[in-house]
Amino acid sequence: MSSRHQPVAHTALFFLRGSLILMIASLLSTAYPITPVGAERSFSIREPIAAPSFGINSHLATRHPDPTSMDVPAAALSDLGVQWVREDFHWHRLQPRPGVWDWTFTDAAMRAILNRDIQVLGVLGPSVGWATAEPGDIPNDVSYYAPDPDAYVEYVRGVVTRYRRYVKHWEIWNEPDHPIFWRPAPDPVAYTDLLIRAAAAIREVDPEATVLIGGINPFDTTFLRTVAERGGWNSFDILAIHPYVDPYSPEDGNLISATDGVRALGEQFGPKPIWVTELGWSSGPGDRDATGLTDEEEQASYLVRAMLTLWQAGVEQIFWYTLKDDPGNPYGLVRFGAGRTDYSQIKPAYTALRTLNRQIAGVTFVERRDLFEQQQLDGFESVAGWRRVSQPNGTLRNSDRVYSGRASAELSYNFTTRENDYVAFERNQPISLPGSPYAVGMWVYGDGSTHGVKVWLRDAENEVLQFMLGAVGPKGWHFLSAPIGAEVEAGNRISGNGNGRVDFPATLEGIVLDDMIDRYTGSGTIYLDELMAISGPELYNLRLQRGGESLDILWSPPGVRVRLNTQSAQGRLIERDGAEQIINAQNGQIRVALGPAPRYLWHRR
Repeated sequence: MSSRHQPVAHTALFFLRGSLILMIASLLSTAYPITPVGAERSFSIREPIAAPSFGINSHLATRHPDPTSMDVPAAALSDLGVQWVREDFHWHRLQPRPGVWDWTFTDAAMRAILNRDIQVLGVLGPSVGWATAEPGDIPNDVSYYAPDPDAYVEYVRGVVTRYRRYVKHWEIWNEPDHPIFWRPAPDPVAYTDLLIRAAAAIREVDPEATVLIGGINPFDTTFLRTVAERGGWNSFDILAIHPYVDPYSPEDGNLISATDGVRALGEQFGPKPIWVTELGWSSGPGDRDATGLTDEEEQASYLVRAMLTLWQAGVEQIFWYTLKDDPGNPYGLVRFGAGRTDYSQIKPAYTALRTLNRQIAGVTFVERRDLFEQQQLDGFESVAGWRRVSQPNGTLRNSDRVYSGRASAELSYNFTTRENDYVAFERNQPISLPGSPYAVGMWVYGDGSTHGVKVWLRDAENEVLQFMLGAVGPKGWHFLSAPIGAEVEAGNRISGNGNGRVDFPATLEGIVLDDMIDRYTGSGTIYLDELMAISGPELYNLRLQRGGESLDILWSPPGVRVRLNTQSAQGRLIERDGAEQIINAQNGQIRVALGPAPRYLWHRR
């Protein structure tokens, strides 16, 4: 099981729910026409590079207690329409003692899954007690301490040899950058050495196999950079990430930015396909959110919105965590019910994934549309109004390398310590934010450093809050943005004693470049242009195509009514749970009321 990751320094929320309550009635009373998003209005969106594929962490071999009834959970996998599952090949279950192998549960799980033409991503690890140097480990039980490398390689060889005809994708460990899963503390050097040896063993046994790095937190690239610098980058074929943002929603948690930092590293060390091998929300109190802020209905809506968001960001494969609830940890699609063999109590998230997989089968991406508007706060035609704050780590001057206009801001930095270095610039006259925008964004020409670009906002309570727009990417202009709506973490409360969220009216006080990886030392230059406030009705619309028919997938967290142009006399509207209704067009338009639960509209344009 995975502990949850919170995005480092940029899990600001995308809208202030309380302040929007009075707006909802007026939004629902007006039907907005949806127009395409131009390049100048995009939110760092990457077009999908593969057909959508949404799988699940199944855990049949390790959590289903009866090897004779594996067809029960496997039938749920078929019903969900998943093409992929992520299965654990736990060492302590397979090799409880040196030289002794027990394939009972894994063979039964593989037969049940493979008989349904579902592909398997196998996770190799964690340790078994007899293979570690930790004196407190139980010899035949699971351990999260580093294993003896020779013993681990033997285990890897044994598993891959047995299943090489059926399993072609192997993930080496789970979250080695997390202190729960690599004890007593994450060790990127030790993990890299294990990764190199295990990958070589896998490829020796099966040259056709594909290797994944153990799913890591993409919001902090420190661990991954060490793996690359240690020589481990070419030992894996696919970069696996676990971009948990719970309990925040996919939009509130800025999930669209989850791949920015790891892609920037890929530009340095070699591009890799990205898979999300875990993602989820608990539908009640769990190991991350003891208060249970997310309920079952929200979990179901977040599932669809998150998977579509990551797919449009260019993620090739996405696995939900998990199929069935654990006691006291309801991340699953099926309630714990009467126990681990009970699959009778499905949750709304179950029907949401089933409907999603049925609706997106065979589709191709067309475009993303929304109603957001951008208002320029500063075009950086002159930087005379900006001054550097006390630290001496950089300069700001004008440049003719522009995204638009005649000039941009050239930010040169020099980080000299192996501690937290940053450079900040404040406005002599703070910039007033228009109204109560959802987000702030800026065009950034990167240098591949993955440093964090942040902004300081001062609100009506005189509190200064920090929001991370994103990671500095490779050369070229990239739009980085962050939602600014709700409470931020304590570390992002720069000054003041308010409620930790932006109370409008507010002003933009400063721009910060933070090294993010404290051990980094070095210098570089990035360019800034078109600092924007982002507002307008919050609505999301993915346009897809299958054959001659068009599919619009739409949702609006606060609620809005929209008009879509159509050539059809009628459209088929599919609800999140699969219920279907026919909607008649009027004057070449179909009107749809939207809320947080995504809806699927099939029609012809």
